[in-house]
Amino acid sequence: MNRIRSGLIKVIRGSLLMLLACSMLLLNPLKSSAEQEERNPRLILIHVDGIGTKFLLEEIEKGNLPNLVRIFGEEGRIDHTITYFPSKTPTVISSVRDGVTPDVASLAGWIQSDEQGGEVRGMISTFFQMAFSTSRMATTNLIYGAPGFDRLAGLALQNTVNYLKDYNVLQYYWYKTDTHAHFYGEEAYRKQLSEFDRQIGKLANRLPEDVNLIIYSDHGMTFNNGVELDDVVRDVVGSNLNAYSYPTLYLKNPGNREQYARNLVDETEIAVTFFKLNDNTVKGIHSEGEIYFIEKDGDVQYEYSGTDLLGYGEYGYDGRFLDIEEWLEISHRSDFPMAPINIYFFMQNRSSGDIITLLSPHQYNKTVYSKAGNHGGFHKNDMVTPLFAKGPDVEDLYYRDSFWLPNLFSELDQFNFDEEPPRDRHYLANRYNFRSGAMVTEVAFSPTYRIYYGADLYWDSDLKVNRTDVWGKADIFRSYLSRLWIGGGVEIDSESQYSPFFKLRYDLHVRSFLFKSSFATNRDFLFKVSYEVTPTLAFEVTNFRSLGLRIDF
Repeated sequence: MNRIRSGLIKVIRGSLLMLLACSMLLLNPLKSSAEQEERNPRLILIHVDGIGTKFLLEEIEKGNLPNLVRIFGEEGRIDHTITYFPSKTPTVISSVRDGVTPDVASLAGWIQSDEQGGEVRGMISTFFQMAFSTSRMATTNLIYGAPGFDRLAGLALQNTVNYLKDYNVLQYYWYKTDTHAHFYGEEAYRKQLSEFDRQIGKLANRLPEDVNLIIYSDHGMTFNNGVELDDVVRDVVGSNLNAYSYPTLYLKNPGNREQYARNLVDETEIAVTFFKLNDNTVKGIHSEGEIYFIEKDGDVQYEYSGTDLLGYGEYGYDGRFLDIEEWLEISHRSDFPMAPINIYFFMQNRSSGDIITLLSPHQYNKTVYSKAGNHGGFHKNDMVTPLFAKGPDVEDLYYRDSFWLPNLFSELDQFNFDEEPPRDRHYLANRYNFRSGAMVTEVAFSPTYRIYYGADLYWDSDLKVNRTDVWGKADIFRSYLSRLWIGGGVEIDSESQYSPFFKLRYDLHVRSFLFKSSFATNRDFLFKVSYEVTPTLAFEVTNFRSLGLRIDF
């Protein structure tokens, strides 16, 4: 009991000294960006993979999404947000941040070729390019969409609130709605909508009022009638096929693309094909007629022969050349919203391929990955998604009926998406070992983000320093759940003898808890559990033998 009482006194005494030192250091004008008196506006932007407006409204009507209704109401929900074509995740994620239109999108789909008959870039290359086009902390969000790892998605999402102490803008990617739709079908997909609603409710309950929240999606989803196209397309095109990834087809020799486009409609379940007829015209072929998208000075006109497949006349279209905003206004409630703009400009992309192949609205391309549902078409089920906005700095998005997704980031130019903290938080920590009676004091300073320099002072039971570790470390990996540090330093013993050491630390962050696993070549393994009482104060337990405090500033 005496040792415990003595230890507690030492912890308290050391902590008071730390508090005194911190109070002096806090007078230093260097503060993290999120601590400045005049804050930049704060935002959490969430990309949800695969939420179509059709299913969203059905689940709202059933009462299954109460938190989305409570948080955003009707004023903060845009039901007709029209996404990119093709309605594929790589296309959207790699393009929307820069606000580029389909003609300059860097990824045309999962497989692509940049020139006729050229080398094909496969799914692995595309996957990594897509993953690293996101923010650094969000890169591993893709893993949380995979079955088995998807339970981590909610934990990572909830951590975003804790990071607001250092970041003004955070981007999070929620993939599991899409993967469950592909693997397990419509019922599982609807359950995932409810799961996302539950997680958003928990997140919103913890958000400060000044934090803005935006949710958008990259595409919708189609179920029920899967068609396996790869083999039949290969049979029709034969040896002239360079690559095929629905909906884009690449020919080795594109000179006879119109005949192939017609054959694909006549001989397979493909309902519509499109190809570039000349420099300003994209032609479409279907079983009952033809479609023409004609461009002049950036505006696009729609013409047809035979059956009017797209039906824009019902919404007031009179054959004129229209710009993006005019097509959005006329077509956002149609079955094929923004098709003239999306398809014409996509066909100008160097990676668009030679022919676009599209199934009928209630069919999807069935693959090994997409057994139960898929997307990528130009029907509203795939193209129309919701956009949610809430907060004092995004009220310009309220009460809108339609939106063109490539404009999202230009509408959010008040937020700095490239900003990182100027540095990590300095910290002072003190812990007391109740078995040995020894105490350790840690002092760490961060001159710039992802870098720390510091010293660990090891005190004996008589409060004499018998060893000092001077070190530096760098962050080589970070996600919304974990962080990996690597570094090294020099140990100085009581006789002023020097010896180098290597250190490695892995942090796991779960809301207010931080679990640190630390290895160094000059000491035993350390496992530390920290509980953050406030953004600047944490209690810590080390190896279940030492108790201490940490102060961040």
